[in-house]
Amino acid sequence: MKLFKKFLAFLISLCVIVSLASCAGGYTMDEGGFGADIVGEIPGGGYAPSLEGYEGGVISKIEGDAVTGGEPVEPAEGAGKDTSENGQVKPAGLITAAAWNDNTYYSFWQSLFVKGQEGEEDGKFLNFYEKNRWGFDSTQRVKITVRSNENPVCGAAVVFADDEGEERFAAKTGADGVAYLFPETSKGKITVKSGEYTETVEYDGEDNDLEVALGGAETKRNTIKLMFVVDVTGSMGDELTYLQTELDDVIKRIAAFDDQTRIDLALLFYRDDGDTEKFAYFDFTCVNTEEGLEYQLKNLRKQRVEGGGDYPEAVDEALEMAMGKEWGEDTSTKLIFHVLDAPPHSNRGPQDNYEQRFEKAVRKAAATGIRICPVICSGADTLCEYLMRQAAIYTAGTFVFVTDDSGIGLPHHDPELPNVVVEKLNDLIVRLIKGYHSGEFEAPVSWKE
Repeated sequence: MKLFKKFLAFLISLCVIVSLASCAGGYTMDEGGFGADIVGEIPGGGYAPSLEGYEGGVISKIEGDAVTGGEPVEPAEGAGKDTSENGQVKPAGLITAAAWNDNTYYSFWQSLFVKGQEGEEDGKFLNFYEKNRWGFDSTQRVKITVRSNENPVCGAAVVFADDEGEERFAAKTGADGVAYLFPETSKGKITVKSGEYTETVEYDGEDNDLEVALGGAETKRNTIKLMFVVDVTGSMGDELTYLQTELDDVIKRIAAFDDQTRIDLALLFYRDDGDTEKFAYFDFTCVNTEEGLEYQLKNLRKQRVEGGGDYPEAVDEALEMAMGKEWGEDTSTKLIFHVLDAPPHSNRGPQDNYEQRFEKAVRKAAATGIRICPVICSGADTLCEYLMRQAAIYTAGTFVFVTDDSGIGLPHHDPELPNVVVEKLNDLIVRLIKGYHSGEFEAPVSWKE
């Protein structure tokens, strides 16, 4: 559907582009861009951005590998800058986004699955829940808060087993001492373990907000294990260079914000079936050192859009691959920011396991203590929103969506969430990383301030 919409936008703008090309001799992206002439199809799937068709103005400026919406965009006040490898200076702090935590607003989340008296009154996600659940059922939740001597316990393993002793859900507490369980059963036992300290409590289906006191606990490790998982298919072409600049800025700021905290960074880029380079992975590297920082920044900057073809991408395989890396069993802060614009493939027959693989990877992330924070970009649809919010709520992560406010990129999906604050994407990500590590989140700051 996303490619179809972009194709229509392309047809509308073709005459305008050809006219510009005839006057100026044609705009051709350099080696740092899409690798193709601006007019026509992007190799491997997707189309060149249209000159019109979205709120925020027309695309009027093309420089190297950056496409700017509306009037040439000036750096936001106070925004950092990044010098790309070809010498161009590109500002950070331009992309706008908002964050939403469904565990914080859990009653609102439950309302999205309610069946109304008439079809149009049904909850937003009821259809996915009834007909294509993808293995998720987050409509009944148990919140566990673990403390030791009144202090929150980070990294405690929390396991829910039913009356037959079968494990139904596993999670780990964050820096705030909280874990969320989605066991899909009304009775069982919850075991909490930190180091040599263990407690077991009965769950009767009545109290869904439990507190557990441990006699002691493992010390929280002052390490952040951070992974960016990024879709680099053709359809990401309208935003990828901007996103690279934003992530570049985030990495530098996180690496420098506290010289007492170790930052291990991994990068995973993915495309889809049939693409020449389906995955590119760069393992966890300490970016507190100048050598490690430059190594990962170089890996980020060299990525280019290519491939894809159809709408869904290898989301499930990418997440499965991410779960197979060395995250460790320690009490470090573990985070994935998953930047994407399309969902995984749906099962079409009994031979397919896209849905099961995605669901299994999300459950493994929860059990490992990895908070998944999806970042959906232009072209994402309601299914993509649904699955990314499930990944976030299951893992105690935060759902992030890029907005149209900056005028950058093609139109963005609106999740229609109440009272969200639109922020600069780079500031938002930094805020979340610091919040998950400390257990206390700063208030969001409007992108206009």
